[in-house]
Amino acid sequence: MKTSFKYILSAIIATATGIAAFAQAPNSLYFLDGITQRHYLNPALACECGWVETPLNISVGANSNLGLGAFMQPYNDEMITFLHPSISTNEALSKFDDNNTIETNLDYALLNVGFKAFGGVNSIGVSIHNRVGAYIPKDVFTFLKAGQEYDITEYNISDFNIVAKNYAEIALGHSRKINNRLSVGAKVKLLLGAGYANANIEDMRIYMSGGKWMIHQNSSFTSSKSLELITKNNGEIDDFDYSFGLDGFGIGLDLGAAYKIQDNLNVSFAITDIGFINWNDASVHRNIEDNFEYTGFDNIADENSQKFEDAADDIVDRLEELTHYEKDATTTSASSSLHTTFRAGVEYSIINNKMSFGFLGTTRIGTPKTYTEGMLCVNFKPFKYFKATINGSVSNTHNSLGGVIALGNFFIGADYILAKYSKQFIPIDAAKFNLAFGTSIKF
Repeated sequence: MKTSFKYILSAIIATATGIAAFAQAPNSLYFLDGITQRHYLNPALACECGWVETPLNISVGANSNLGLGAFMQPYNDEMITFLHPSISTNEALSKFDDNNTIETNLDYALLNVGFKAFGGVNSIGVSIHNRVGAYIPKDVFTFLKAGQEYDITEYNISDFNIVAKNYAEIALGHSRKINNRLSVGAKVKLLLGAGYANANIEDMRIYMSGGKWMIHQNSSFTSSKSLELITKNNGEIDDFDYSFGLDGFGIGLDLGAAYKIQDNLNVSFAITDIGFINWNDASVHRNIEDNFEYTGFDNIADENSQKFEDAADDIVDRLEELTHYEKDATTTSASSSLHTTFRAGVEYSIINNKMSFGFLGTTRIGTPKTYTEGMLCVNFKPFKYFKATINGSVSNTHNSLGGVIALGNFFIGADYILAKYSKQFIPIDAAKFNLAFGTSIKF
């Protein structure tokens, strides 16, 4: 059983140290007026012009409360894993939280066009999105490191969840000025599902004592029709078959408002990604066997190695039965929600709006974790074709620095810049990082 978890651990480390995307537009753009991509953060902040965003609008990054430092530590000029006996159990497990999160995303804007009509500014956009998340209870790492350190040891590995989804988005947006002080905006999104999978250990309890081992498990694997789980007649997982296709439909909504209290003082609010995707023809596979009990070998002499090996093979076979799955014929669809995000900003400008100070509060609602962040920005806008911002953020996962530089119609920047890396440029601390760039043509 412990060997099987080592394969899981390898996948977790590979995910934690990889880099994918965090958001379609970085929060650092929020107070840089004139940048067309701000409408992704708040539809009321759409640029008051026409524009065409080129297919070079990409954001890459990662969001995790784990870094390489949790899995690898220096020892005698070498890097060793936290499983190494030279690292004590208490020291190794101090690097993990009760609930550990690894999220990687990708947002790629294929096309976005803005134009003035109908009394305001309108936008039409097409983009693709990828979301992958792993949510891992601490007892997974405790089991791997400690095993049976005491006479009686119990582990509760519940709500161990890995989720992946791909979808395309067609968005229609509109913003307008109600008066000289108030602007509002909204965006409706048609979501086209292109693949969904959810592997979930709902409940696993491991009891270990000198006289008996017991494992109880309830787990499931949910997937859309493009990702098919192939099993043998006995339920053993044989393969995965992926075929590109349209797996489901959904709807999303963005709402925003901005209000000018004084000529140099603005406040704004937005709620984005309200919605869900319904995955048609989805399938759910559940584990067939949910209990394993081992009370020791019976009637096996030490000199009879063949008899011992046969009994050991039998135990391995029985453990493998915990990973045998059968299809639940009663389930034919599944649904997944978007990561709904609230933003509230306040900006105070000086020197005829050549410089400003802004605060942006962000809360992202999601299962099983909600993220809350406060970002303080100093924004520089000395020329029409040069703008920049530097910021610092404090959140319930990680604190960081970030910034953006905009030259003409091109910007590049990051909300979260990591300070500590390994020699292989892998983050040592919590892996919260993103990099975004984009271009547009304004008219």
